[in-house]
Amino acid sequence: MNPQVSTSAVQLDVPNGISERFSNALEVVRAGAYSNRKPLKTIAADMDVSPSDLSRKLANNPDDPRRFTLLDLEAYISSTGDVQPILYLVQKFCADPQVKQREALAALAQLAPQLQALLKQAGVA
Repeated sequence: MNPQVSTSAVQLDVPNGISERFSNALEVVRAGAYSNRKPLKTIAADMDVSPSDLSRKLANNPDDPRRFTLLDLEAYISSTGDVQPILYLVQKFCADPQVKQREALAALAQLAPQLQALLKQAGVA
């Protein structure tokens, strides 16, 4: 039995710089969990863990045996609807380097007038 593979492309709106703002996916989850409109205790209940266990997992203390797992990630996303961790991973591992370069050049072009004005104020230009 051969599974059929879809060749349709998926269109994602990945926030600019998400992979630069965070050093790993767990940081994205931690930021989302603590800023979510749902209280942490509700997210924890949805994930079927205690609030203290969720906090310990999110803390990622190397001396604590509790770890945030892929199953936890799925439960977190199901509870919160927060797909930022997935978008972080997509940008970090699937982004086209040429697209990233074009985005960086576009951002620099937008900053150029500001930089020129600051250089003039500083007496450098």
